[in-house]
This record gives sequence, C-alpha cells and structure tokens, in this order.
Amino acid sequence: MRRQAAVAGYFYPADKNELTEFFKENTSKNPKKDALMVIVPHAGYIYSGATAFKTLSSVNIPEHVVLMGPNHTGAGAMLSVYPEGEWETPFGDVIIDSEMVTELCSSGIFERDAQAHRREHSLEVIVPMLRFLRPDVKITCVTVKNPHKNTLKSAAEVLFSSVRGKNVLIVVSSDMNHFENARITEQKDTIALQALLKSDEDMLYTNVFANEISMCGIFPAYIGLHYCRLCGAHGAELVEHTHSGAVSGDFDKVVGYAGLIYSKGE
Repeated sequence: MRRQAAVAGYFYPADKNELTEFFKENTSKNPKKDALMVIVPHAGYIYSGATAFKTLSSVNIPEHVVLMGPNHTGAGAMLSVYPEGEWETPFGDVIIDSEMVTELCSSGIFERDAQAHRREHSLEVIVPMLRFLRPDVKITCVTVKNPHKNTLKSAAEVLFSSVRGKNVLIVVSSDMNHFENARITEQKDTIALQALLKSDEDMLYTNVFANEISMCGIFPAYIGLHYCRLCGAHGAELVEHTHSGAVSGDFDKVVGYAGLIYSKGE
C-alpha cells in the first residue's frame, strides 16, 4: 500500500531541489543531541517549516521514528495507525515500520487504519524532513482524536512497551493557538508552553482546556509527554516559538508554532 502525497505543492514544495535548498537554509548549527521526543509544527513550510526543520535537525534521527499528530479530517479510527507499505515524498518513498505497527496494534488501543491518513497533512509535512535527514528512516504514522485522558495514558504505556530497548524517536506534530490576534496567541501559547517545558501532561491538558487554547495536537502531545515520563529522566528545551504573523504581516489572526526537544538522561 502506497500513501500518495496529498499536500505536496501546497503545504510544501513538490520539487526536491527546492526542498533541499529550504532545508539547507534552515538547518540547526548546534551540535546534534539524542532525544526521546520532539514537538514540531505542521503548517505550510512558508509559515512553520523553518521552526520544524530547525528542531528536527537539532537531534539525531534514528532509523525508527513514531510520528503522531492530530486528526483534522475526522475520518478513521480514534488512534489510527497507517497499516503498511510506504509514504511518498519528493525524495523517494519512506517505508512503514511494519514491526512497530504490529506491536502497537496488538494492544487493542491503536487500530490499523488508512482512512484517517489519506488527506491528513499534520504528518505528511514532516515526512520529507525525516527522509532528508535520515534517508533510510522507517516511520510509524499515528493520528489521534481520542480526548479521554485514561485512553491517552494507556496509549503512552503501549508505546513505551513497544519501543523499550529500541532506538526510537517520537515526533509529535502540533500547532499552537489558532486564529486569534498575536497578543492573545502569545499569551495562550506561553501558558501551554509552561506545561510542555515542565513535561507535565496533566497540566497541559488542564491549561489548554481551561484557557480555551486551540492547540490542535493536544492529544498526541499528551501521549508523548506521558511516554517521556515513563522513560524517566529527561530535559525539555524550547528551540523556537513564533507565529504566522511574522511571515504574513497579519497580526490580527495568527497561528502559533513551537519546536521543542525532550533530551535523554538530563
């Protein structure tokens, strides 16, 4: 099964040479570090691509990556795992990690499902970055729309059990607050970022809903933070925080973007 690119030429350039130039311009100059997880945004590259790539190029990309993001379309399963095959990118196809799919879906929490992924952009925009940084990367793609904390914690426990003893990077795809003015978005993003930097999934959940923060990837982020908690000691670092108005010049209705790294053993 081959998942054809749905937003190439729209959210990001379909030409690999143009993509290569973009990535080279936005590569982090800092020494790479090993990470448990990163959180990156998923808007069009013109708005958030630089933040996402600076973050991903700051860490060592292992052969196995679990990519989790929100389900914008509403289609498919509550925790949907793309079942098999490969994903198309301008740099060539990326293989689905069939062993990891089997591990996750044997739990009954995650489900094999292609429908949720057909038109979903939140994961697709990240895959060319991974392919560029690690040409032999294998991915496991998960969309999440389940809002129940107990289910999300169970999903994190299954993820932790599935990757134990393996060199795996978790990549959570999420934008921050949506479509309010820059001042309000910066305030709301700061509230969410306080919890993200404390690696506190319950604080994040409370802060997001109590303050009406429209962070689209709250549920995969919750899974990721609980996963990091299960992994033990780690450090959280903010690479960059910005919003769409910095590019568009429109500060009345912006979307926030943040890149974060959760490093091993700090």
